[in-house]
Amino acid sequence: MSKNRLFKDQSKTRLIVSVEVDTVEAIDELIGKPFGGRHPARGNRSEFVRLAIEEKLARDLADRQRLGAA
Repeated sequence: MSKNRLFKDQSKTRLIVSVEVDTVEAIDELIGKPFGGRHPARGNRSEFVRLAIEEKLARDLADRQRLGAA
């Protein structure tokens, strides 16, 4: 696996996904100008998807822990 400074020397792998055109257009609108300057992904679709995956994983893991503790 390749390494990249953006991942702080952590291993990474490529993930290819297919989504509807409407979804891509919504992402582009959100991270593109004029609002993209404030979004953490700043015009980078793959970074947007990476952040979305990490946020979803964190929510699901928190839900699992909360339900397991009940």
